[in-house]
Amino acid sequence: MTLNINLVNGRSIHITEETYIIAWKYQSSVMASNDDNYYLDCIFKGGFEDGKVTEDDEENKLEGLISAADWITIGKDNHNSLKTSAILSITRD
Repeated sequence: MTLNINLVNGRSIHITEETYIIAWKYQSSVMASNDDNYYLDCIFKGGFEDGKVTEDDEENKLEGLISAADWITIGKDNHNSLKTSAILSITRD
C-alpha cells in the first residue's frame, strides 16, 4: 500500500504502512493565564497503520485525519510541519 499526498505546489509525499504521522489541531483560549492564547493540540501520533481499521479504508482514514487536522508532520524525525490546506489530493499508487 502506498498513498500519495499531493500538494498544491506540485510535490507529493508518499505514505506507506510504516509512515509515522503527527497531526495537530489549532486551539485558542481567552482563559489562558500566561497570555499564550493560541496553541496546537496533538490529535494523532503514530504509524499510519494505527489509525486504520480495514484494508479498504486506507484513503478514508487519511482523508479524515487530514480533514480534522490543521497541521501534520510526516516522519518520526521530521521537524517540519505541513499546513493541511496545502494538500490538493490523495492518490493511490
